[in-house]
Amino acid sequence: MSIPELTTGDFHKIFTNQERYDNPNGGVYQVYNTRKSDSGNANRKNLIMICDGVHHMKALLRNQAATKFQQNELQRGDLIRVTVAEPAIIKERKKYVLLIDDFELVRSGAEVIEQTTEFLDAYFMQHQDEVLGESASSTTAAAPQSGATAAASSAPVATTTHQSNSTSHQNNTMSDSQKSRPIFAIEQLSPYQNVWTIKARVSYKGEIKTWHNQKGEGKLFSVNFLDTSGEIRATAFNDMATKFNEVLQEGKVYYVSKARLQPAKPQFSNLSHPYELSLDRETVIEECQDESNVPKTHFSFIKLDAIQNQEASSTVDVLGVIQTVNPHFELTSKAGKKFDRRDITIVDDSGFSISVGLWNQQALDFNLPEGSIVAIKGVRVSDFGGKSLSMGFNSTLIPNPEIPEAYSLKGWYDTSGKNENFSSLNQEVGGAPSSDNLMKFISQRTTIAKAQSDNLGKSEKGDFFSVKASVSFLKVDNFAYPACTNADCNKKVIEHNGSWRCERCDKTSEQPEWRYMLTISIMDETGQMWLTLFNDQAKQLLGIDANSLIELKDSDPDAFSKKTQSIQMNPYDFRIRAREDNYNDQTRIRYTVSNLHKLNYKVESDFLASELSKALLI
Repeated sequence: MSIPELTTGDFHKIFTNQERYDNPNGGVYQVYNTRKSDSGNANRKNLIMICDGVHHMKALLRNQAATKFQQNELQRGDLIRVTVAEPAIIKERKKYVLLIDDFELVRSGAEVIEQTTEFLDAYFMQHQDEVLGESASSTTAAAPQSGATAAASSAPVATTTHQSNSTSHQNNTMSDSQKSRPIFAIEQLSPYQNVWTIKARVSYKGEIKTWHNQKGEGKLFSVNFLDTSGEIRATAFNDMATKFNEVLQEGKVYYVSKARLQPAKPQFSNLSHPYELSLDRETVIEECQDESNVPKTHFSFIKLDAIQNQEASSTVDVLGVIQTVNPHFELTSKAGKKFDRRDITIVDDSGFSISVGLWNQQALDFNLPEGSIVAIKGVRVSDFGGKSLSMGFNSTLIPNPEIPEAYSLKGWYDTSGKNENFSSLNQEVGGAPSSDNLMKFISQRTTIAKAQSDNLGKSEKGDFFSVKASVSFLKVDNFAYPACTNADCNKKVIEHNGSWRCERCDKTSEQPEWRYMLTISIMDETGQMWLTLFNDQAKQLLGIDANSLIELKDSDPDAFSKKTQSIQMNPYDFRIRAREDNYNDQTRIRYTVSNLHKLNYKVESDFLASELSKALLI
């Protein structure tokens, strides 16, 4: 049996023709077999068998392809067109794998080609001299130079020793001790390789931190490594923390090899790389004198007006002009610890301004004048009192960076920006946005029906939108949950023998801290929508904390009903985040409130009058 759409015999060509090896995209193949599992090993989880009508071979699905596979968008017998892929030769095991990053479905449910094809690995065992880079007398020659190669089998294995396209220029500048090792781009690092070297700059170097707990005490040191493809975090502990803190200097370039790769910990890093490096006794680090083609830093700037759409506690890169530098002041935490703090305000050409919080020594030492350009990497978004930014342990502030975006922003500010009026993303605690902010927010509103018809929330990171709507119903049966009393925990606690226990903190309390998880229905002239409000937003809506409302429900049901009904059919300005949610194998859009305000009728009237004036001028 044959299938007309298949790119017949393409697998043999990929591994024997240099041009096809360098560009393996576009082939149409049949899914010969799948073995999806719940294993934590990504190799086993996304490994399939594909067929080109002559041979069948293994394929490892990564990135977008893996997502489609796990969402059941790929079944045995389907025909796919591979749009993004690269071949891999695992020489030590004589295996040939196609690493597929994305594909298109050509046809579903075709009859499967069964016993008419030969396994590609078995074929090349008998015809080894045909493979690119191989000869009859040598089984260890390097594979052709191309993109990153990753081993794709049930356990991590050594990979081929070719260079990546993005780093092949480095071969002539490596030290003698590095010449036998492959140079990889940071974005290519994964547990599927165990023989690699990166050439990267230390873009961030943290201080050695110490900890004390029931298990003892220790030290932690972390750095970020940067090359043209991206950044990756590296950590070292105890003796190794001291050693690498002395070896590594911020801004210098190094060759790094033999570090362990492990899943990244997003709570400790603002980088997007899925893995991080663990520097141990086997790790080899050598300074590189050739800094060519290694960037000094890497930014993914967003405009200030886009920060209103960022989730709280997320990290962003921003570029702005310092508009105001406020005096240093001192804060005291609930635990009695004192902190130094300074707030600066930055603006950009989006027409918005935002406050940036500096802490401790940086707050004390800050001396940049107003009008200076600052690039801030990995700054944390806060939604307390509107939107603001706060420097963290992994944040970096670079004054007057020598990048094109900074020169352009400085030119705009000196020419016209300094005379503009900016809308602030901050607001007084418990207060409403300024009139200028409200005018902009009103102009960006949509309706419930349009938000639903536009499928807002289907994007990878979700979507934000604003609506003016009235509260039509509150679910008052389970509007709050018992939480841990530790301020940094907030996990649900379990009642046992009259006390409340938090498994995470290993702590028992006489009473829990009740926190809102309130569900409401809102409606406007176009439709209805269910929303979830978490603690801060629900407290803002009801004007009472969850502890007090629980007590009111138990002690005075009439007062409780009066309180919850008092907001019904009242209009509000809701800022909503829409995001896909999977529950019981069903996908739905979940809507949560990120902010809300009572209507300012004067500003609402001013906006309508402005729109009417524009319409009359047309």
